[in-house]
Amino acid sequence: MQAASPDSAAVDAVRKADALAGETLARFAAQQMTAQPEADLPAEWRTARDKPVPPALGWRKPGAGRSPFTPGLARWVAPTSQLAGLYPFVLSAGAPPGVPVGQHQFTLEPVGLDAGEWLRSGLVTNTGIYLTGEPGTGKSTIARRLMWGLSAFGTGVLVPADTKGEHRALVEALGGTCVTLGRGLHRINLLDPGPLGSVVDEVPAAEQDRLRKEIQSRALTLTEGGLTIASGRPLDDAERLGLALAYELHARRRPADTPTLADLVTILREAPEEVRAAMHAADEVELARLLRPLLVRLQLLLRGPLAGLFAGQSTFSIDADTPGVCLDLSRLTSDAEDTAVAVAMLAAWGWSAALIDAGQESGRRRTWVQVFDEHWRVLRAGAGMVELTDQVTRLGRHRGVQSILATHSLDDFRALPTEEDRAKAKGMVARCAIAVVAAQPQSELDALASIVPLSPDEMALIRSWAAPPTWSAGSQHPGRGQFMIKARERLGLPVRMRLAAAERRFHDTDQAWRQ
Repeated sequence: MQAASPDSAAVDAVRKADALAGETLARFAAQQMTAQPEADLPAEWRTARDKPVPPALGWRKPGAGRSPFTPGLARWVAPTSQLAGLYPFVLSAGAPPGVPVGQHQFTLEPVGLDAGEWLRSGLVTNTGIYLTGEPGTGKSTIARRLMWGLSAFGTGVLVPADTKGEHRALVEALGGTCVTLGRGLHRINLLDPGPLGSVVDEVPAAEQDRLRKEIQSRALTLTEGGLTIASGRPLDDAERLGLALAYELHARRRPADTPTLADLVTILREAPEEVRAAMHAADEVELARLLRPLLVRLQLLLRGPLAGLFAGQSTFSIDADTPGVCLDLSRLTSDAEDTAVAVAMLAAWGWSAALIDAGQESGRRRTWVQVFDEHWRVLRAGAGMVELTDQVTRLGRHRGVQSILATHSLDDFRALPTEEDRAKAKGMVARCAIAVVAAQPQSELDALASIVPLSPDEMALIRSWAAPPTWSAGSQHPGRGQFMIKARERLGLPVRMRLAAAERRFHDTDQAWRQ
């Protein structure tokens, strides 16, 4: 970003100050050198004696070490023994604290990013991070840098749905647990309370009933979302009531067992009197007519393209104290349609939310960072999915969670089926207090500026990162590793990130194209 040009009076003042400083230094140097015999002067003094003194900002030419600004430095007073421990002054003078994500492109200060620390410092009001940019510019890389750095501070790392399998290696290196979902691999039960169910007996007796109702609400929300994705339309009132009645009846019959989708199908086929009375059906024929659409939709989750993914109990469990969790869906995305992937993502999100809440309910306070990638797959699956996913994933500062929402473009949200869903999706982005923007074309920046307050200079800089300068083979995309970090109306932080040798192996996403 180019700073505003100073007026002529300010320019004259700077020039006079430079000239005065140069004259003063020249007189001082002359006095020092004339006070001693020529032969006693150091060689570098004799060499520099006849050269002009540079101005305060340095010479205006390449390689001269010129500074674009005069820094305002704080003055500190301390004995030499203490100041020696600070040298070479590696701490930044004004950049925000957090995980080091790169170097400021203008001030050259190290820049940190930690939504939790920024919240404690009063820099932001919530811990949501919206991450966007063209493919190949490093969105996943900066997300993994944040996960790695925050893990070093004791924060749990959570990748609820890794559709590409690109975060698995890092989570395993951090000592976390990875689970691969797919046909012939692990499966997940939409009605499974996950880690939240294991802490019911740990909470006080007065809280157990509340927690069971919370578990029921989550299970029904996830199942409703799965049915909506499978059939492409929301559930009507009769279907929602039938689903809830089947769940409650199973809980009364077998309170110690976790229900499965097949269990609900069995109960609804039996059409017991409890279900008929609650649905106000005149007879069994009318009840069968009311329940038939729900039974058909449940079969869609148990058969066809989704067969084996959600039938039966979950085949995995994870310790709530693990350093990190990655639910790997990459095997599923390689051979399944978008419907199966979207249902699996929604189920994985719900399970991960249960992992976070289990620690809160049991009193084991812990902060988490979670990455939501390919978010559009679930949102586009059907009308009403934005509201359902928002209910599943709405975790924030009151839960100690930093959420990173990553997308390539706002077009992912503009393609939603209804205007209501598009407005809600836009609100999800707007609620994120921090935006990290990689290289984008002008058309995308114009749309983004309606949500994220970007100045013309900031947009010009981001746009410049999206313009490869040459067709020469082997040249790197100019926007790779460059990000603009925006916290609402605050001045943006243009950052250039470089990878340490130890972390490069976790960020190579082009391995499939290497011979």
